[in-house]
Amino acid sequence: MTPLTAIGLGIVLFTVAGVLTDRLPIGTADGLTALGFALIAVGCMDESPLSGVVNSALAAHFAYRWWNGRDDQGGPRCRLRAGLRRFVGRRRTAPSHG
Repeated sequence: MTPLTAIGLGIVLFTVAGVLTDRLPIGTADGLTALGFALIAVGCMDESPLSGVVNSALAAHFAYRWWNGRDDQGGPRCRLRAGLRRFVGRRRTAPSHG
């Protein structure tokens, strides 16, 4: 077991414990789980390529759930779009008269 695999496994187990004890919101848990599975995939790619592919797919799945949000909560993508909608560009310099 490589250090990356151990760190990723620790992150995934920490996340599962946080969700089971209701101390970690689901959106945050999805992001942490995606990070953990990505580290596991990188760590075990040399030893077992099939395991690396499966963990990469799990990382992509949880990253997708984190990015898009679940249950109409919206994720980071929706919050970024909402922030950009409120932006109104204003000129802050004096106009130049040709």
